[in-house]
Amino acid sequence: MIKLVYVISRRADYSSEAFYDYWLNRHGPLVAKQAGALHLRKYVQSHTVDNPGNETMRSVRGMLPPVDGITEVWWDSLADMQTAYATPEGTASGRILSEDEAKFIDFTKSQVFLTEEHLIFDRTGGKGLSHDALKVTYLLTKRNDLTQEACHRTWLVDHGPLVKGFAGILGMAKYIQSHAIAPEWNARVVAAGFAPPLDGITEVWTGGAQEPASDNATAKASMALVEDERRFVEMGASRCFLTKEHTIFDHTQ
Repeated sequence: MIKLVYVISRRADYSSEAFYDYWLNRHGPLVAKQAGALHLRKYVQSHTVDNPGNETMRSVRGMLPPVDGITEVWWDSLADMQTAYATPEGTASGRILSEDEAKFIDFTKSQVFLTEEHLIFDRTGGKGLSHDALKVTYLLTKRNDLTQEACHRTWLVDHGPLVKGFAGILGMAKYIQSHAIAPEWNARVVAAGFAPPLDGITEVWTGGAQEPASDNATAKASMALVEDERRFVEMGASRCFLTKEHTIFDHTQ
């Protein structure tokens, strides 16, 4: 499957409360109505949570502040997505959604790009995530001196196993890397008025079984991950913040 990631910044004339209400209760059902025409398999909104941990994660890395949230949409394949949008029904549905997004989203400050997921670990034992689980959403821009391929390789081959090794001590439940793909398609989105795409996102869900450890050991584990991130992440162009997922529909089950 492929996943579209939509990094969303709200329009300046919307309060946070009004923005999240419209996104969830007005736009979400509208997307669900277009799912058939657009061949959408799954749709999740992740709303940014106002939490002191956001500033802690930002400041220790020297990152940009959080955005308002992200949308994730899954298709069976890139070809299936392109086929859906090429039909008259798909074209009409896409226009309906775009026109509605313009009511509450600032396109010039938002990013849209296609990705492929890599599941690094899932410690939920098949039970799934708890309803109140929060998710660390890490919007990743590669280091300027690396190619995207080198960034993705270091992230997946080196950093992924390192995170997995600390999952118990840090109480992580699940970890997914989503690497940017389809650069030509992503470039067309920028030409349509969106901000340049990212190189990928990391998602880490909290609430996993936590191994006994001292505060010092936990702090050392966290800092080891931050230092390794510096090998491939341009910290000053990336973001890390807590979100809460809202699954609007999931037709993959």
